[in-house]
Order: sequence, then structure tokens, then C-alpha cells
Amino acid sequence: MTRPARIQALISLIFVVSVAVGGFFIPYIGFAVALVMLVALIMTLIKPRSFCTYACPRGKALGLALKPFSRGKPLPKGFATAGTRRALCGFMMVCVISSIVRLFQIPAALGTFFWSVCVISLLGGVALGLLYRPRAWCAVCPMATLQETIGGFRRPAATQAAGEKS
Repeated sequence: MTRPARIQALISLIFVVSVAVGGFFIPYIGFAVALVMLVALIMTLIKPRSFCTYACPRGKALGLALKPFSRGKPLPKGFATAGTRRALCGFMMVCVISSIVRLFQIPAALGTFFWSVCVISLLGGVALGLLYRPRAWCAVCPMATLQETIGGFRRPAATQAAGEKS
């Protein structure tokens, strides 16, 4: 890992841990999660999956923190199928949208909701990273699936058809 990449991964790790711990005490910190989700969607509109590649704090933090402890095994076949990823993404989107609608007028509760999404997915990412590869979560990440879906809609039809054949 290059020095700039290592620094970025360290900053990502500090950010992820700060949000996960700080959100317990200060619910408004959960809005950092909503901001990260918004940035991911905006970056996807500019260049599909660019957020995962260049800016995802979760992926970079897991890669740095879990590398020494991970078993380095591939995910089981069928674990990260398109159907599984889409179901997880759909479930997440229903939860996020319904919680925003339900909690919109209670900012602290909405911040706590986003914080809980962060912590639950972080625990899942750590578990997968320890059992398999450090960034195994990335294979099932709902935000990555959403980015792929949006990016797929943006590609010209000829490019999309060519991509499906390979």
C-alpha cells in the first residue's frame, strides 16, 4: 500500500471508529452516515462505483484494520449473488426511507437511526472481514449495489449490452 493510500485508510479508520463510538453519545453524529450515503450517490451520478474505489471510509477502514486478523478466504459461492445483494439493498432502502419519513421531525432520533445503520453494518463487515477477506463486506454492501444499479441505468444501451456478455 502506498503512503498516500495508507494515510487515507488511517483517516477512514479514525472516521469510522469516531462515528461508531461518538454516535452513541451524540446522536447527531449519525448524520455523518447520511452525508456519506449522499456523497456516494452524487459520485455515482458522475462516475459509477467511483465512491467505492476512491472514497468509501468503511471499505478502506476494514481493509486496514482487519488485514492482520483476516483468514483471507474467499466468500462462499452464492453468498454475494445479485439477488442477495439486491434484497439487502432493497431492505436497507425501505428502512432508510421509512425512517426518514417517520423521524423527520425528530432530528436526534433520525441521527440515532443512521448511527445504528452504521454500527450494524460495521459489525457485519467486521464479522465477514475476520471470517473471509478484510473487505468481504464490499461484496454485499447495499450502497455498492445501489451504485451499480444507478450506474447501470446511466450506461448507454450498447455499452450495457456489451458489459452483460463479458
